[in-house]
Amino acid sequence: MHTIQAAIGDRRFPVHVGPGASADIAALWPQGASGSALVIVDSGVRGFVQPVIDAVAGRGLRVVEAVVPSGETSKSFAEFERLTRFAASSGIRRSDTVVAVGGGVVGDLGGFVAASYQRGVRLVHVPTTLLAMVDSAIGGKTGINLPEGKNYVGAIYQPELVLMDTGFLSTLPPRELAAGFAEVIKYGLLQGGELFDRIDAWPALPGDPDALAELIVDCVGHKLRVVAEDEQDLGIRASLNLGHTVGHGIEAAGRYSRYLHGEAISLGMLAALRLSEEMLGLDPAHRERARGLFARHGLPTALDPALSTSEILGAMGRDKKADATALNMVLIGAPGDVRLRQDPSPERVVAAIEELRA
Repeated sequence: MHTIQAAIGDRRFPVHVGPGASADIAALWPQGASGSALVIVDSGVRGFVQPVIDAVAGRGLRVVEAVVPSGETSKSFAEFERLTRFAASSGIRRSDTVVAVGGGVVGDLGGFVAASYQRGVRLVHVPTTLLAMVDSAIGGKTGINLPEGKNYVGAIYQPELVLMDTGFLSTLPPRELAAGFAEVIKYGLLQGGELFDRIDAWPALPGDPDALAELIVDCVGHKLRVVAEDEQDLGIRASLNLGHTVGHGIEAAGRYSRYLHGEAISLGMLAALRLSEEMLGLDPAHRERARGLFARHGLPTALDPALSTSEILGAMGRDKKADATALNMVLIGAPGDVRLRQDPSPERVVAAIEELRA
């Protein structure tokens, strides 16, 4: 098992990566975390995470379980209220711990519950999807969606322990696994060099388990280095949002049901790469390389014609990175050469979105 020691601000916590990592939750449980555990579980994984729940109970904690419906629509005020009120009625106290078991939706939602309930309780992440492992379970971003925009309400709140059990990845449907690999490809574009070459040569998903664990470690390491430099997302952390401005617009226009997050981000990255060509001189070969990667792993390369460009643009204008005068997009001059706060003209953005329909 690989162990990464995260250091973000004054917080220190371990991230364990490897097959069977979740089985060690009792032994790795944060010191001083006693009492009760509110285990928030994605309904899609409930059938195979009983050993995790049993291990927490075996630690001597009182376990209170809450199951959350799968899907982005669960990142809502209604579900947040249900969980916090359930915590209150179940006697969860400030000295207790929230354990978020599932993909990015449960990680974001459960993390926001932990950050908000009684002004903050301990948090443990047990991500079960590739996307959650390489992205949403690390860095501390938590939150829920509004109809006006994705992740509009939330907090930055660090966990005390992250357990990435790569054995869970064998249970994922191919579409979900591919959606997570989109974020892996993003790291390849951000870092360039050997990492991008390794990702470009990746065989059919999931690939060799040991090699996949090492790839996850490399992606996690990249993100933790960036977050350690800019925890509050005021500068370089924005680089992690390559493809997300257009991608979040596509998610919103599709009512968070047409595309999985990673699928929308794939399309958003293709739009960002086109804009990078026009504004920064990116070699078009890199966009074709990315397009080939997306296609090979079952990710979309063409936008659903039913989605309105005007709705996508409207959601982009409300993106958290935008301000009153600029979109502040992330573009690249080359893999590994990241440029922040780029502001393409509306005409260029429309053209990039429309080209996705081809």
